[in-house]
Amino acid sequence: MFKRVFYFLFALAFIILAGTSVMAQEKGKEGEYKDDKKIEEAIKDIYRRLDIGVKIFMDWYGHWGYNSNSFNRIANYEKALQGSGSTATILESRTKNNNEFRINRAYLDVKYKISNVFYARLTSDVDATVTPVAGSGQNPAFHIYLKYAYVGAKKDFGPVSLSAEGGMIETPIIGFIDGLSDFRWISQNYIDNSKVVLNNKSIDNSADVGVKASIGLFKYVTLTGSFTNGTGYKANENNSYKGVTYLVSIMPVKGLYLNGFGRNNIDTKYDYTGKKARTEFYGYGIAYKSDLIKIGFNHVFPNETTVGVQTSGIGSINVYPVQKKGYQILDSWLNFNLGGVVPTAPLLIVGRFVSGLAYKTYQKNLTDTELGNDRKTLLYLVGIGWQFNKNFRILVAGEIQRYIVKKDRYLRYVESTSSGTDYYNGNAIDPSLANLFVGSHNPNDARRLYVKAELAF
Repeated sequence: MFKRVFYFLFALAFIILAGTSVMAQEKGKEGEYKDDKKIEEAIKDIYRRLDIGVKIFMDWYGHWGYNSNSFNRIANYEKALQGSGSTATILESRTKNNNEFRINRAYLDVKYKISNVFYARLTSDVDATVTPVAGSGQNPAFHIYLKYAYVGAKKDFGPVSLSAEGGMIETPIIGFIDGLSDFRWISQNYIDNSKVVLNNKSIDNSADVGVKASIGLFKYVTLTGSFTNGTGYKANENNSYKGVTYLVSIMPVKGLYLNGFGRNNIDTKYDYTGKKARTEFYGYGIAYKSDLIKIGFNHVFPNETTVGVQTSGIGSINVYPVQKKGYQILDSWLNFNLGGVVPTAPLLIVGRFVSGLAYKTYQKNLTDTELGNDRKTLLYLVGIGWQFNKNFRILVAGEIQRYIVKKDRYLRYVESTSSGTDYYNGNAIDPSLANLFVGSHNPNDARRLYVKAELAF
């Protein structure tokens, strides 16, 4: 009897325990299911907040004629040379076999919406700098670098909107102009690429480390300013001074933009007197933007303050005379897309005219070959293309750039093979000869042909 009762109680306990175990297991499965749902919802939320894009600019590029951002008058019957002897570089492209395939931009763009106010962006790009040098027998490669990396905040209060960004930011002027013209996949604007028309002088960078803030008023006026290192996204800060950039944009009617802008940057500081080398510019522009046509221009006035050659002083005191140089840029564009009104015929027609001027200066020694020189270059671009869809478009374009250099008459009496090209030092050939005039001319026009393509997804 006792054994039967024991077996009965054992069996009952086993059934209860087994049932409890099964119930606990079912409950555990339900908990795991709920956890899986939470993970799935979290992943969906991240996906909704995340925006990943790719943008590639590539082209085939052929070029003939002068091929340098720096230009001066060159001697007749000679190729344009930079340097002398075994280190001389020919600056004239040959009349044939000067073409290459290029990757001009390869964005991997990651944007994340942290909340309704905060967001973040991380963007990488490539450049055509190769290491080791192409043709050295080793494999060259594109460089991948950081273009943007910042956190930002944006809030709309109805008539007023506020935004701010900090980190490796897009500077206010260059990206704004590219957005108006939609020309960046064809060529940079000439605030961004001023060295091409200002004798190798750069005046701004498209990205830099710092902070930027913007305020919008009634959707008609936008005020933007930035405070950055001033050295750009490819260089570390080299002094304690910062670049200040500002932009005012007024839109009186939809699509029409009236813009004023400027930038001030101290490059370095000299001696105890506090003299500073600086690069600054100001300017204005007008642009119209619609699905059919984008047209506009910018008129820019850069100024460069440098410090001249160090001269001997008293004891350890050095004297650095200040020198100033003025420039001017006129950059205009036309971007026509027939697809804006006829979606089945997205024909592209583009044009660009650019003028760059480096004013003459007399803040030079009489024997300096830059005394009284001014340089002007004119650039013309026309192209025709087709936009297959929102992800791909292609264009064929031709470009001509002219170079015009005016030299001070006095230089004709002081130049030699080591200091200029208008005159050679005849005394080096025959002691009875003075400087010999050999004639000089402007560099040959640069002629460029492009087949451009943009891929974005």
